[in-house]
Amino acid sequence: MALDPARLVARSLSRSWRQRPARMAAAIAAGIGGVLLTTAMLLVSASVLDAIKGASISGIRDNVVAVEARAPGGMSKAVVDRTERETGVRGSRALVISTSVATKPGGDTTPIIVFGVDQRLGNLTDKTLADEISRTRLGPDEVFLSAVWADDHAVGKGDVIHVGSPTGMQTWKVAGLLNGEVANRGAVVIAPLPSVATAFDRGDNSDVLLLDPGKKSRGEIAAVAQKAVDGAADIKHPGDLLSGYSKTFRTSLTILGMFAVIAVLTAAVVLFLTWRLALDDARKTLARMRLFGVRTKHLMLGSAAVMVPLLLGTYVIGAGLGVFVGTLLGSFTQQITDLTQQAVTPGLPWQWPVAGAFVAAVLMFAVAWLSGVRRFTKITAIEAVTGRDQIALMPGGAGPRFVAGFITLAIGTLLVALGGDMVKSTSLVFLFIGAALLSVVLPVMVGTLLRKGDPGAVRLAVSRHLQLGWRRNVALSITFTVAVVTSVAMAGVSSSIKNDVASSVERWTQGELFVQAAPVGQNLQNEKFPISLEKELRDVDGVDAVTSFSYANVGLDGRKVQVWSWGAQGDSDKLTKLKVSKGAKDFIHTLGTDEIAISSNFGRTRDLSVGDTMDLPLPSGHRTVRVKSVLEDSASDGGMIVAGTRLYEELTATKGVYAFYIGVKDGADVGQVQSALEKKIGDRYPRAHVPNQTEMRDAFAGITARLVSAFEAFAWVMFLLAVLVGAATLASGLVERQRGLALTRLAGATKKAINRQLVAESVLIAFSSWIVALPVGCLAIPAMLDAQAGTSGLLPPITVPMLLSVLSLPLVVLCMLLALAVANPRRANPPLRELLAQE
Repeated sequence: MALDPARLVARSLSRSWRQRPARMAAAIAAGIGGVLLTTAMLLVSASVLDAIKGASISGIRDNVVAVEARAPGGMSKAVVDRTERETGVRGSRALVISTSVATKPGGDTTPIIVFGVDQRLGNLTDKTLADEISRTRLGPDEVFLSAVWADDHAVGKGDVIHVGSPTGMQTWKVAGLLNGEVANRGAVVIAPLPSVATAFDRGDNSDVLLLDPGKKSRGEIAAVAQKAVDGAADIKHPGDLLSGYSKTFRTSLTILGMFAVIAVLTAAVVLFLTWRLALDDARKTLARMRLFGVRTKHLMLGSAAVMVPLLLGTYVIGAGLGVFVGTLLGSFTQQITDLTQQAVTPGLPWQWPVAGAFVAAVLMFAVAWLSGVRRFTKITAIEAVTGRDQIALMPGGAGPRFVAGFITLAIGTLLVALGGDMVKSTSLVFLFIGAALLSVVLPVMVGTLLRKGDPGAVRLAVSRHLQLGWRRNVALSITFTVAVVTSVAMAGVSSSIKNDVASSVERWTQGELFVQAAPVGQNLQNEKFPISLEKELRDVDGVDAVTSFSYANVGLDGRKVQVWSWGAQGDSDKLTKLKVSKGAKDFIHTLGTDEIAISSNFGRTRDLSVGDTMDLPLPSGHRTVRVKSVLEDSASDGGMIVAGTRLYEELTATKGVYAFYIGVKDGADVGQVQSALEKKIGDRYPRAHVPNQTEMRDAFAGITARLVSAFEAFAWVMFLLAVLVGAATLASGLVERQRGLALTRLAGATKKAINRQLVAESVLIAFSSWIVALPVGCLAIPAMLDAQAGTSGLLPPITVPMLLSVLSLPLVVLCMLLALAVANPRRANPPLRELLAQE
């Protein structure tokens, strides 16, 4: 019997919603939209991070000490020998190479990681992998593949694969297939260490050293190894190998993180407001239950019996759609991971995003549900039934809220205008709170102004609704405000960074042609040319100037930092137009082995300038280098270091060249020179590419544009989602107002007057939200740029997204009017005889 009152509440609530389906439709739409947005954003974030972290070898025993080289050239034999000698442990050495592989000669290539290992590796893996490795002893040209990857690419034992390297294509035979993914979701080749070292010109250096402590303390071995490497390597857990790449592309990852947080918060606001509004709409029904003697616990159980199934249903649909949308954004994930130059293979880690969306939905539902039920118990039941609990918010009540919102917004504005680095970002809290408060009270104050003078019937009805229905209007105005603020801010941040990167790319792409080992965006870390190719390129008819450009990553403070180098003997002055803000202008030709130049964003994140010093890891240990120049650049995510030719070769232990910049003689045909260069290198380097200046800039701009455009697209999606959910809430409100509007007609109002009233209400709410949100969204742009500058160092000139800014108000108004059309105001005008019969 104890559950009978709860059943009564559940039946009454469900009947009430069936009779007014718009109310339920708004709650369902909000639930699906909020969960979809949350799931999609979490999935994209998880996919990027998972891909970057997924390249290390799996199966290494947990007690093994992993020593990972910081320098791109690895660790010298002397450092490795010293580490083994001082720890008393003979380790397993390995090379980690990112390159491309084809299953057929001249066929399509795919990114892959090559692990060059010695025979001792099997002693450090788990038993299953150790048994598989020990059964086959690899010959010089034999390799292991992951069975998963081999099956997907129709490769079997005994087949051959073709791996690109600076010394040409390597043809290796598949000696065995290893069960499981092994590493990088199976996109790996495991080959003998000497073969890999020869093919990729790595000498006797090593990228990784694995030490088995045996019966010794792992901590003791790690401490001794840390001292022995002398700054040349990091001591890690085996599962953390290559983890530095998770911090490499800080701009993209930081913006992605900010956007994920904003998207989740937006979804949470939408979920809370609409679910709470759904309970508020059922106020009279639940109040009548209280008149019948139903207690608070029965209200909670009964309402939960109806709302929880709706919550679960909307979650299942929203999560499924969110995973689908997240997979459609796979190209975005691939673009970020390609830029790491580590050939990492993105997966689809849907479990955590789906679980995170569920937790967010449940939390918002619980808050809305508990706060809604608590509000019912604080008011007299008969007042809820009669509607007397709905009191208009008059100027006296709106004033304090307006003052609080204005002061909060003023503080945020002052922080943006006067705050220094990493201070402007704190203004975001004040800006968002101030915008929310003002969006609540502004429609009320507009309603107050409409009552001035001789308002007329329609103006009086509009002003009454703006004041009396302020609680329902809160859901609409805050939803629209959040949508406009976040969309304008994120679009502005994305556009600002995109434009600044484009300017940087233009400065160092002054040549007419560029010779690369692979197309832009696909050129992996170890796909390089030999330096000897420069002379051959100079001999091509029509070539006037040539300079080499090399690019690698060095480990600093647990993350990878880009190191650039132009050939000191080349024609870099003719083929680049670098912008030096401090220090020597001709640093490319004068940098010594203990000198570097840095980009402005690198100096900003590390508080470095001309004359300062820092420790740079080398294969043989570390060296203290001095900053000679600072150049303006935004194309290097997180900042970069420029090294002279001798220091770069020492750092990378190779003379490989990433690209050659080509200047064409006056009067020569660029297309003919381009064809001659392609013919010169095509046979030896099948993936080589020779773009012209326009193609090169468009390619880099395209990579950046695709990344940034994805953020901009998210901004539009989030904007439209919030607006549509708000429109569904508006439609629900019209159904709730049927009786009141019909009574207005009974008092003498015409259908045309009522339609004018509804349109005026909708437009005024939309305008009140927009007039607050647009300036706040623009103010949030520098605040968000400051927030990401702490990790990326980028502080580009501010670009206001004019298209979105101009279209935001028409879009909001249009969606409001569409909602009115969907809700069909005629339904709010039943025949008077029906109204009288109901009364």
